[in-house]
Amino acid sequence: MKKLILFCFAIVLSLGLNSCGKDSSNNDSITIYKVPADISIRYIALAFCNASAGINSHMEKAAAFTAQGFGNFDSTFLMKKLDSAAAVKYQYNVVYNFARLTTSPPKVNFDYTADGSFSSASIDSQDSQLGNWVISALDQPQLTLNGTGHDGGQEYALVEKVLFNSQITYTFNDVMMDKLTYMAASGTAQISINGSGPGGILFGYSGTLTFNGNRQADLLLGTSTYHINLSSGSVSK
Repeated sequence: MKKLILFCFAIVLSLGLNSCGKDSSNNDSITIYKVPADISIRYIALAFCNASAGINSHMEKAAAFTAQGFGNFDSTFLMKKLDSAAAVKYQYNVVYNFARLTTSPPKVNFDYTADGSFSSASIDSQDSQLGNWVISALDQPQLTLNGTGHDGGQEYALVEKVLFNSQITYTFNDVMMDKLTYMAASGTAQISINGSGPGGILFGYSGTLTFNGNRQADLLLGTSTYHINLSSGSVSK
């Protein structure tokens, strides 16, 4: 009798262990997953790059408007690239607010929002961007850009098959924008990305993005440095 009781207890214990991590309502497995740093780094690169109409593309437009002497304007328009040959497809509704201030010395306030999505071989994203920037040193060969912003929404990592929510926040520190190429020549951005993965597990990483000119940048995350091509969004270590 004792053997029978022990055998039944073992079966009940085994069933109890096997049921852990399952939804009692439909018996589907709940995946508990913390989004790793490499997925976050890929998303940061794509969120910034020109190929996805990312943050860097708006930095260059702000520099171009300033260098070309644009006056105050507000603009609402559509940015999209949906042709099948594009490595990254995107569509965003964009609002620009450009204000040239007659302070001493003069400066420019540039605010923008962009709402839409992009699709790449690595990550698909439904996201929103917001930037509040100040451009100064208008009489110098390089403009100085400072300010804050964020980019976030819902993303899907195609290789890992992971759906996650995230938000990137950043602060620009004296990013020097060339007046001829409109590209970031130097300067840094303090970056953090926070969000949740499957099962609601939270994740967060922070680091420093250093602009090296010619649409190249390095992201220092912890003790590791990753090279980002700001044109394409590709990442190498």
